[in-house]
Amino acid sequence: MAKFVTLRDVAEKAGTTVGTVSYVLNDRKGRYISQELRAKVLAAAEELHYIKCNGASSLKGMDRKLIGILIPQYENQFFTRICVAAEEVFASYGYDLIICDTFDNPEREKSIIHRLLSQRVDGLIVTPSLKGSENTRIVRDVGLNMVVVDRPLEGFNDYYWVSADNYGCGYVGGENLRKHGHRSLIYVGWDSGISELSERERGFRDACKDCEVFTYNAEFSPKACYEVTMKAVKEHPEATAVLFGFNVQAQGGVNVFRDLGMKIGEDISVSLIGSPEWSYTGNNNFTHVHMGDYEIGKKAAGILFDLIRGNDVPSKRVIQECTLVEGASVGNIGGGIE
Repeated sequence: MAKFVTLRDVAEKAGTTVGTVSYVLNDRKGRYISQELRAKVLAAAEELHYIKCNGASSLKGMDRKLIGILIPQYENQFFTRICVAAEEVFASYGYDLIICDTFDNPEREKSIIHRLLSQRVDGLIVTPSLKGSENTRIVRDVGLNMVVVDRPLEGFNDYYWVSADNYGCGYVGGENLRKHGHRSLIYVGWDSGISELSERERGFRDACKDCEVFTYNAEFSPKACYEVTMKAVKEHPEATAVLFGFNVQAQGGVNVFRDLGMKIGEDISVSLIGSPEWSYTGNNNFTHVHMGDYEIGKKAAGILFDLIRGNDVPSKRVIQECTLVEGASVGNIGGGIE
């Protein structure tokens, strides 16, 4: 169980009483406290990472049956499926989830983490932002159980991590296009600044070493990807296939071919990493790389529950294998590999 700093701990550090510490930290008025003492209390609270508890005092020392989940893009079905899977696991044990969208905003992420800690949640599942290592430092300092999902905590090794095989996703996507004879390829990705996510492009390039590969990056939105894909296709009309590295972007990018009057699967082959419902519903039948999102959520929740219960967890690194789901969007133009 996490060891949160108490008012008594702050009082001992500041050399004063619990009542004085409470008075200062709750910013009450009407009682004289010297600026020097006030500063000592605030400094002690900051140094000890004191977090005010907003939970019921009757639950002191007990599990609150609350789990916090931080995801960066709730509109991304990869993350919503992770949440669904995690909730199924924890609901079976009587836990409730607090699901928060950070919008990939580090300041919002930091604020949410502090609010969840003040609620004394029993554990966290976090997909970190670019400043995730810094923002989760307080979680590690208080010893709260945490499982990191999808993206790593840069600069740290000692934490529990469940992730898709990002390199493998890119490799599988590229290898499939090569098998269908494609040698002039476009990869549209996202320059996120997150090293693990760039592994998709590396895997794609490794699978297509003997191919002509044109790489483009778009902002993380369907609209931005549409514009970049249009640019890529016009600059490289010789390209016979496109792999979209992220499904949210791909939703906009695939519309380029329809607007240009190109028939997907015949005039141009298209594949994507991820399994959004739009890629296989209605008239759509896209070849895509399934990342195992539901399995990731289930495994992350299982590990966190074992940590909360003090059970042994055999591994701190779990990489979920990806699988190719073949559709009608990739045509065979001959000369492929076995």
